Amino acid sequence: MNKKDKGVYLLILMLNTNQRILAGKLKQTEFEPGIYLYIGSARNGLAGRIARHLRKEKKKFWHIDYFLQKARIKEIWIRNDYFDECQILSEAKKSLKNSCFPLKKFGSSDCRCPSHLIYLPDYEVNLNSLREKLSFKKVNIHGIQA
Repeated sequence: MNKKDKGVYLLILMLNTNQRILAGKLKQTEFEPGIYLYIGSARNGLAGRIARHLRKEKKKFWHIDYFLQKARIKEIWIRNDYFDECQILSEAKKSLKNSCFPLKKFGSSDCRCPSHLIYLPDYEVNLNSLREKLSFKKVNIHGIQA
């Protein structure tokens, strides 16, 4: 098994307009325009998970699959061989002062986190310092290379 092909990932997503999204069994929610961060993990096949998120045509399985029908992926970050997505979520939320959780239990039905989706209403937020603080690497989306 490739040690580099597992870990935590963070999707930076953009919604340009208000969108009503029904994410699986969660309640239908009106999501406002802005930047969203989604934190997930892959114990095996991180590159495959990222490739799946980038595909438009796929069976909807996770909450994020429904959200990605309306949102555009701006960036993908990864942290290889690390799996505490809840800790990453906590650190990211603390660092992003004006952020909030737009929908309870989104992506977090198997943990105690309020959500694994964070909303940033400020379009101009600089996320490079957050990426460095959390020790993530930016992924080449087109080549899906870390």
